[in-house]
Amino acid sequence: MEKWFYSLDSLSQTILLVIPFVGYLIEIGVRLFALIRKHSKKIVIGFIVFLVLGWTLLLNIIDAIYLSRKDELMITE
Repeated sequence: MEKWFYSLDSLSQTILLVIPFVGYLIEIGVRLFALIRKHSKKIVIGFIVFLVLGWTLLLNIIDAIYLSRKDELMITE
């Protein structure tokens, strides 16, 4: 899912993140696959934060802005 998400263009990624329920599912999926691939404490913390608080649209909007600047989601590098 992570490779699929990052293969999309920036506009599609941003649109997917700001749609309320879809954005939450995309965030959790990308973070889960990043966690499986990298096994970092920072990624575990990011996954837990977005699992608990990711349903709020504010985190998705902040992540969409970060994505447009850095070309990856927060706390997945």
